[in-house]
Order: sequence, then structure tokens, then C-alpha cells
Amino acid sequence: MRSHQKLVYSAVTLLAAFGIVIGAATTASAVVLVNQPPARVCAGHTFRVGVWYQQFSGGSRRYRVTVYNPQRHVILHKTGLAPSSHWRLWRVTAAQTGDYHTTYRTIVHGQWRSYRAKTVSRNC
Repeated sequence: MRSHQKLVYSAVTLLAAFGIVIGAATTASAVVLVNQPPARVCAGHTFRVGVWYQQFSGGSRRYRVTVYNPQRHVILHKTGLAPSSHWRLWRVTAAQTGDYHTTYRTIVHGQWRSYRAKTVSRNC
């Protein structure tokens, strides 16, 4: 093959592979976006957790949000269908110092998947 033909063949191969990747991404399951809580917060202050559904993505809008205090007691537990028009947010008060753990559960490809985040509360 001449160099020009090799370049065209490489470009067509690359575009075909890219098209397969894009096609796979567009057929993915729903996306329930989650609000990443802050990594650090001062004791006595609040932080927010929340969900929002990307309407164009299709699929399940179901979610579960649980926040645990430093003693691992549940201080917030919410379930439902994520709204597509706005964020649904909840304020959590870091009443004491220590590690607060937030667990988001959403349905991805027909199965519940978890995302966990930690917020450290310290005296400021």
C-alpha cells in the first residue's frame, strides 16, 4: 500500500472504532447523578447530598442515599425516583467530629450499584 492509502485506511479504522465506542456509550443505562459531598467540613456545619436524573439517558431513576455518622448510625436515609428538572438535595449537619460516610445506590444495567464518599468533620 502507498502511504496515502495507509493513512486513509488508518483513519477509517480509527473512526470505525470510535463509532463503536460512541454507540456503546449512547446505549448505556440511565444516569442518576449524585452530589459529591465535600471531603472536609467543620464540626457543627452542614454539607449536602443529593441526586438528579439525566432525562435524556433513559432507564431507571431509582436511588437510595444513606449517610452514617462517625458511630456508624444512620442519620439520613432517602429513597425514591430522582427528579429530572432539578437537583434533590438534603442538608446533613456534621454535629460531631469524625468520619461521615455517604452511600449512594443507583440502578446501572439492571443492578444496584453503590458509590461511597467520606466527609471528615474536624474542629475549625
